[in-house]
Parts: sequence; structure tokens; C-alpha cells
Amino acid sequence: MKLDYGTQLSPDPITLSIGTIRKPRLRDISKLTFELFSFYEFFLKLTPEIYYTKFKIDGGADYWNNLSEEEQSTLTLYDLIEKEPGLQSQYVKILNFFFEESVIFQEGFFIILNQSVEKITDETDVSIIRGVISKETFPQVIGIIQQICCIYEEEENIDDLPFKNALARQFYEKMLKAKKKEKEEKKADKDLTIPNIISSVSNKHPSYNHTNIWDITIFQLLDSFNKLRLNTIYDIQALRVSVWGDEKKTFDSTLWHKNEYDKK
Repeated sequence: MKLDYGTQLSPDPITLSIGTIRKPRLRDISKLTFELFSFYEFFLKLTPEIYYTKFKIDGGADYWNNLSEEEQSTLTLYDLIEKEPGLQSQYVKILNFFFEESVIFQEGFFIILNQSVEKITDETDVSIIRGVISKETFPQVIGIIQQICCIYEEEENIDDLPFKNALARQFYEKMLKAKKKEKEEKKADKDLTIPNIISSVSNKHPSYNHTNIWDITIFQLLDSFNKLRLNTIYDIQALRVSVWGDEKKTFDSTLWHKNEYDKK
């Protein structure tokens, strides 16, 4: 489920059949702490490969590399969650942060509840159950939360690409895998951390400041940041044209209102 620009810009929560996903404000993230929120984002992007190679679980990289390509491709994050109580606990915390309802993990499912209970028993009123996240729906839920956090990356579907032969497809798959690994190992840019962007937007934006910026969402923050960058380029080009002219007709007067979101 790809969220459109209007849905992302809106501060309103996203209502699903199983529950309601809220868009945390910067104030909510600050109370949680930016460090812990970054930790949550790491788990939102967790894969079986990262789990085994970075956490060194069950022999680490050796275990992962000894799996066949078929075993690696079919192993899911939910498979790991089902067998590891520590992961169950971690994802319950993450889902509780993003869902307006209460979330527990029981008998292989994340259960969304209208009121908080530690465990569902035979005496539990079933009307408090709002919905269930299963192995099949878990990726979709995580994908929506990733989009809210602006860390979502749509995987390229190579099945629709016209390869001349199996060797060409295999080479392309290896190239994509290498690029993905390189991106995972790349160090985070300190200039693009949420606290630094908050500071930058607060000191540059015509209306956001250190007092009121805490009431906007992550997407609204990054959207404002990107618009400020785009407008800075526009202002520089407009000034240059006003002084030197635009003989080659390269000035784009619509640059300041370009829709960059739907180009991605």
C-alpha cells in the first residue's frame, strides 16, 4: 500500500481494518528519545540477513551463508519473530508506539486491542479485539510505518524486466544485492539526522520555530526541509537571471512548486 502525497502530508492517523496507525509528532519522538526512535527504525528495516550477520545469531554470517539461496529467499522476518521471544517483545513495543490501540503478541499473532490487557484468555471479552497482524499482513503494516517514518524503499520488481537470458538476470540480481549491501553499510549522514533537520528548518522556515515545530510529523518536517532546499536553488537562479538574463532559456520559473514526492 503506497501512501499518496496528501495522505503523507495530513497529520491524521491511517485507519486500517485491523487498527489505527498514528503519525507520531516530533514531540512524541522527543519524549521517546531520538536515540530510541532510531533504534525502532533499525528494526523496521531489519531483514533475516542483517539479523544473522549483524547480531551474530546462531553462528552469525557463517550460518546465513551456509543457507541455500532458496532458504535465504524464503526465510522471512516474521519467521524469526515467531521463534524468538526477544524479537516478539521488541516489535510489540514498536507497534504500540505507532498504533493508537494496544498491541500484544500471542500464539503467533500480533493482536490489536481496544483496551490494554496482558493476555487474552477464555474469559476475555472478544469485543476488545480490533484486529490481528499475521505473517501475511505483517510486511504491509511495516511498509506503511516505514513510509510514515520516511525510510521506505520500494524494491525493484525484476520479474517484469526483459532479460536476454538467465545469466543476465543472475548478474543483475547480484548487482542489486551488492548495491543494497553497500547502502546498508554506509554511515548515516550527520547533517541529515532528525535533530539537525529540526534545527535547520526552525532557523530557516518563515513560520516554524523551536517552539511550534514539535507539533508536526516527520513527513511534514522533511517535506518542509526539501521545499526550503528547492526554494533556495530557485532564489539563486532567479537572482542570477535578473542580473545576467536568461539567453539560453534555462531558468525554470515553476521550480519552487515542483512535486518531488510523486517523482520518486
